[in-house]
Amino acid sequence: MKVFYGGSIQGAKNRGERSDVHQFLIKCIKKNGYDVFTEHTSGKNYDESISLLEKSIGKMPKDGVERRVFVRNKMIEAVEGDIHAAVFEVSIPSLGTGIEIAHAYLRPRMNLPKIPVLCLYEKDYWPNKLSTMIRGIKTEDIPHFYLKEYIDKSDAEKIISGFLSDL
Repeated sequence: MKVFYGGSIQGAKNRGERSDVHQFLIKCIKKNGYDVFTEHTSGKNYDESISLLEKSIGKMPKDGVERRVFVRNKMIEAVEGDIHAAVFEVSIPSLGTGIEIAHAYLRPRMNLPKIPVLCLYEKDYWPNKLSTMIRGIKTEDIPHFYLKEYIDKSDAEKIISGFLSDL
């Protein structure tokens, strides 16, 4: 069974800023018996991220518009594809991650099977707090969407394990 994992890599000061958190959360998902679509968010630098991404989506075009379109299309295909859940780390704002989240929780509107979507954010990490566009998603309106705050990696691991055990 496959889980889509997403998180900000370009909104951070540098790719390495949160790569250890992404790597840890991806390991938590795998520890629970799930495959992860791509692990590129755990890359500590650009080249490592590209290498990890190519393992999932294949050889990419040279850098530029063609590459950006290719990556965007592959990521949307994955979110709308054969996955059982989606997990996002949203402590740092990211337009790309926001698009992936929307595609994940809006799957039923596209006549795709509904999947549970978990968004995690680290308490007090981002000075401006969590985006209104994420905080404004209410479980009453979208019951397969879960927004959880964590204090440390151990707390995040418990949340992920609980989320995945309910699948």
